[in-house]
Amino acid sequence: MLFHVTWDFIDSSEAGQKRSTHLLSKWQPGPGEFQGFYGFADGRGGVALVEAASVTDLAKTIAPWTPFLKFTARPILPIRESSEISAAAAAWRDAQ
Repeated sequence: MLFHVTWDFIDSSEAGQKRSTHLLSKWQPGPGEFQGFYGFADGRGGVALVEAASVTDLAKTIAPWTPFLKFTARPILPIRESSEISAAAAAWRDAQ
């Protein structure tokens, strides 16, 4: 499954930034695999595309960061698949 994950910093203090930066330098991501990993230019958080076999694997991937970050995660589909699903749903509604 592919997830669109955003986060905002909970603790933006200097001590919080130092601690989270230190931990990031030691972190080996997993079990989810990052397809893209970006910080927002304003320094308040970031966004990632994470491939994970399950929601459980996504939870394991982000769990080390929950003291520092507030996460939002949404499963995503390639646009072709989401368009086909929407078209099939519309066709079903039209047939009723």
